[in-house]
Amino acid sequence: MEALGARLLDEDGKDIPYGGGNLSRLKKIDVDGLDKRLYESSFIVASDVTNPLCGKNGASYVYGPQKGATPEMVNILDKNLYHYAEIVEKTVGKDFKDTPGAGAAGGLGFSLIAFLNAKIKSGIEIVMEAANMEEKIKSCDIVITGEGNTDFQTAFGKAPAGISKIAQKYGKKVIILSGGLGRGYKELYKIGVTAMFSIVDRPMTIDEAIHDAKRLISDRTEDIIRLFV
Repeated sequence: MEALGARLLDEDGKDIPYGGGNLSRLKKIDVDGLDKRLYESSFIVASDVTNPLCGKNGASYVYGPQKGATPEMVNILDKNLYHYAEIVEKTVGKDFKDTPGAGAAGGLGFSLIAFLNAKIKSGIEIVMEAANMEEKIKSCDIVITGEGNTDFQTAFGKAPAGISKIAQKYGKKVIILSGGLGRGYKELYKIGVTAMFSIVDRPMTIDEAIHDAKRLISDRTEDIIRLFV
C-alpha cells in the first residue's frame, strides 16, 4: 500500500514496519496520499486462486506453510490478517475479506480489491482465452498438463484445474504430470482429472530433480503415452 501512497500507522501515528507479523500494531490506514488517478482507472487482477483472505482456506493457512511458516506463525499471520481486514473495512466502508481471490499473493488480492476497486479474474482463463485453448482441447484426444508440485491447492483455480474444467466439458482425459504430488492431490479427481504422475523415478534431492528435469519429463511422458498406443 505504501507504494500507492497509503500509509499503515500505529497508535502513535507512525508507519509500521513491513511484514505480516507487524499488522497487529496497525491502528489506522491513511489514504490521503493515494494518487487520485487511481480512482479514474480500472484494474483487472489475474489470479490463479480463489482463496479468501482469512480462515482455514485463507492466505496464511494454505500458503504460509509452503513459504516456510510454522503452525504458530500461521496462527499469528491469520489473526493479523483478520485485524488488517477490520481496519480496512473501517477505512473503505466495505468488508472484502471473504471475496474469492482476496487471499492471493499473501493477501495482495484483498488490498487491490479494497483500495483500487479491482476485479479478480482467473489467470488461467485470461491465458486460455488468449491462446484459444478451448478449441485446442476440443479437437485433441488426450490433455497432458502439469506444474511444479500438485496438491490440494491446485484445485483452487490453478492452471491444471482450469484446463481440466474445459476438458471435462468435452469428455477428454486429463493427465497431470508434475514435479511432485503433495498433500491432498487426489482432490483433483473430483474435478475431472483422470490421472496424476510425478516425474521422479527414484528418491532424489530437489537439485537432482531440477538438473535432470528434461530426461525425467521425457521418460514419464513416454511411460504415459505407452498406455494409449
